[in-house]
Amino acid sequence: MAQAIEKFGRLDVIVNNAGLMVFSPIERLSSDDWLGVLRVDLLGAFYFTRQAFLHMKNGGAIVNVSSIHAVETEPLVAPYAAAKAALLSLTRSASLEGKPKGIRVNAILPGAVDTPMLWDNPNVKSGQEKIEQHDVGKPEDIAAVIAFLASDDAAFVQGAQLRIDGGRLDHL
Repeated sequence: MAQAIEKFGRLDVIVNNAGLMVFSPIERLSSDDWLGVLRVDLLGAFYFTRQAFLHMKNGGAIVNVSSIHAVETEPLVAPYAAAKAALLSLTRSASLEGKPKGIRVNAILPGAVDTPMLWDNPNVKSGQEKIEQHDVGKPEDIAAVIAFLASDDAAFVQGAQLRIDGGRLDHL
């Protein structure tokens, strides 16, 4: 954070885009499994949000990258789904606290995106979770929505949770 401010003179946008998944039945998950995912997927966003609140000026934007798993999930990903749901709650709280500071806070909920995280998913590899090619978005699709939320065009968007899944959740 200090390096960004030193280099650019200010901080305008933070995108909390970290994601870690552990694939295991609940009965086999350890505390370390849970804490590892929570540290990356939830606490990482909290730490950057805290720094934004300390250093960001009026007009800044925070975009949290949650997941469709926050609202609809599958077996073997409980820590990820829970962390991404908690990230939506953090977004709501940060939105309320950020508004008086002139900081907009919103979240996106991507669905299936053409990344290694999707294709390395054992549920997808085994065929347990069926993915149709027309339901898979590109990273650029997600980036475009993030760019919008970070822009002045979204000046009146605060506390939003935007689903970006190509309509896939509508037929799960």
